[in-house]
Amino acid sequence: MRNNVLTVMKKECRRIFGDRRLFITAVLLPGFMMFVMYSFMGTFFEGLFSVEDEYRFEIHAVNMPNSVKEILPPEEFEILHVAESEIENIKQKITDRTTDLLLIFPPEFDTLVSDLLVPNIQIFSNNARSESQNASRIVTGLLNDYHYELTHRFSIEDFNLATEADMFGMLVGMIIPMLFVIFMFSGCQALAPESIAGEKERGTLGSILVTPANRAHIALGKILGIGIFALMSEVVSILGAVIVMPSLMVLWSSNVFDFYSATDFVLLILVAISTTLIFVSMLSVFSALAKSVKEATAYAMPIMIVVILAGLSGVIMGDIPEQFYFFLIPVVNSSLCISAIFSFNASVIQVFITVAVNLAVALVFTVVLAKIFSSERVC
Repeated sequence: MRNNVLTVMKKECRRIFGDRRLFITAVLLPGFMMFVMYSFMGTFFEGLFSVEDEYRFEIHAVNMPNSVKEILPPEEFEILHVAESEIENIKQKITDRTTDLLLIFPPEFDTLVSDLLVPNIQIFSNNARSESQNASRIVTGLLNDYHYELTHRFSIEDFNLATEADMFGMLVGMIIPMLFVIFMFSGCQALAPESIAGEKERGTLGSILVTPANRAHIALGKILGIGIFALMSEVVSILGAVIVMPSLMVLWSSNVFDFYSATDFVLLILVAISTTLIFVSMLSVFSALAKSVKEATAYAMPIMIVVILAGLSGVIMGDIPEQFYFFLIPVVNSSLCISAIFSFNASVIQVFITVAVNLAVALVFTVVLAKIFSSERVC
């Protein structure tokens, strides 16, 4: 019995270590990709609610005394003194996320402090904007230090001007893009390896390739056929996400459909279709190169880790970039568009660029798949 166990074990070890592709994809590559992924994740969580070091917070101040201005470092804060008549206008700018902070002091603040009358300072910020949130946190900390230095001679009120839509968009904009991309990839991963590598193992692919049908037509037909079923899987996943969204709304009084329009869902579907075609065509190419379904599945594992990182790109970048070249990067552009749609920042032009690029990349993979089908090694 012992000899039989050792013999089988040695045989498996020789098979795994003798197949360099299998050893690299199944043993070495996942560990390397996990290292890369967690490195990116660490950077992501570190920078999620932070701002760039050189960023100067824009603060509008009403009746700010010099005693308070002196405790705010000028290299960090740009202080704009405004009249009381501009308060509502500045509040609207904070709500619209175009400025950071509003500080309102009562007239003769220093006199009130010296007379022990405990004046009140009002701080208006928008917690859906990281710059505004950080500005509020830093200024509140500096004022609290000054407050204790003066032995509790004034009070601070903090007001969050973020709307329900802003807070909900910030929440789902961080979570949903990665989940959607994973849903799309998982649906394709479950079907593509079996469709081509599985047929190679069963010997049925050869019978298809010996027919008079054009190899490009066979490749396109397989990709579209797999894509339809993958889309059905994604639709179910997306519907599940939409159905569960109301449970995320416990802290909100509105319905999710009060936030997103039919146009938003149409743009989302266009992005989903084009991204699905990329995943299907790419996985089909790897499936055609693999010797078995197991090997094709092993190829898909490191790709999925890259897909997860791409799904986080919208959150890692913070605000949706205006530069169009970010939307020329496949999968990353899909994540950015999904994040923009759920954050109410979607641009139709950016979505159309994304869809066009994704379809072009899917077409390239389709041509590659047709070339592989035409090779003698596959036939």
